Amino acid sequence: MPPNRVFAWPMLLVGGLLPALLLLSTAAAGQRVLLGLRGGGTFSNAIGPDATASRLRLGATAGLLVRLELPAGLALQAEGLYAQRGDNGASYGFSVGHRLDYLAVPLLLQYHRDGLFVEGGVQYGHLLRSTPNEPPAFRLSELTFEPSDLNFVLGIGFQDSSGVSVGWRYVGGLDNVFQPGQISGTGQRQLRNSSLELYLNYVFEPRQVGQLTVATGRGIGRGALGAVRLIGRAPSALLRAVQRRQRPPAPAPTPVATPPALPE
Repeated sequence: MPPNRVFAWPMLLVGGLLPALLLLSTAAAGQRVLLGLRGGGTFSNAIGPDATASRLRLGATAGLLVRLELPAGLALQAEGLYAQRGDNGASYGFSVGHRLDYLAVPLLLQYHRDGLFVEGGVQYGHLLRSTPNEPPAFRLSELTFEPSDLNFVLGIGFQDSSGVSVGWRYVGGLDNVFQPGQISGTGQRQLRNSSLELYLNYVFEPRQVGQLTVATGRGIGRGALGAVRLIGRAPSALLRAVQRRQRPPAPAPTPVATPPALPE
């Protein structure tokens, strides 16, 4: 088993447990935790000695994040993302030739100062599906990709006081995307994922979610109470309207006779 594969499952386990551990550590140490949403675009291709016919692919990434702020401007951040990789190549054996969809779990250390930040860490990806760029030819339909993908991550960005941030991130593959012996007569091709990401984040404190939930609940409650009152008043209003329609019209007033004028 390649050395990188040894760390794949422990990293996936850490990625799943880290958000819970961060929240527990916050309760113990009083550190600040932020939750967030993330989305952006990816520019991906294949790198390596054999990736001579790889062409750039435009894709997307989106997901959630949790950040633990530490002293001295440091922060730990874990993410759960849907991320597209692969390339637009179609050359057999010299490009990926597929769009690769991953469930990605980055684990990052960040340094923040005056709105700017830098970040670095590792990312584990679990392959969800592979979609060929062209109809399968030769043994292309039989090619098997590695089910997991280990990467290193480097990035830089800017975050304003409202919690909105924009950044660039490079995700470089450490593993070959094809399983050994998948390309007939050529042995193990050296092709790895490479991706440049432009992303937009929005982070907020968990208590803001509670405040929004309470405000939403109050609004729904007021609306429901108003609806109940309207429904309760509707029968009596309808009854009054029916009674007014059934009531006989009032008789017209009798004209008063004017006495004749007396002669002078």
